Amino acid sequence: MFDPDIKIKPYWDTKQLSQMKDPEEIAQEFEAIFIRMILKEFRKTLDGGIFGNSFAYSMNMDMFDMQIAEVIASSGQIGLKQYILNAIETYQKYSTGE
Repeated sequence: MFDPDIKIKPYWDTKQLSQMKDPEEIAQEFEAIFIRMILKEFRKTLDGGIFGNSFAYSMNMDMFDMQIAEVIASSGQIGLKQYILNAIETYQKYSTGE
């Protein structure tokens, strides 16, 4: 289902990623990047159709994949975010000796 409250970040924004401090936010962004990489690899198996494989087509599809990845990651259906958060929690638990 489409969430109208999704923040759409600019395609070129890398500064925001370096300013994230919340583990939940970082885990979700990692999940989105991972999903984007998967979509990009899937896209390599397709030809450009009537558009060919031009630079414009590649750029447009890359931006499309980025937004789709954000939506998929924000849905919470993949589970990678929760896995990462559990790993961080476990690491912090055993690294501090609690």
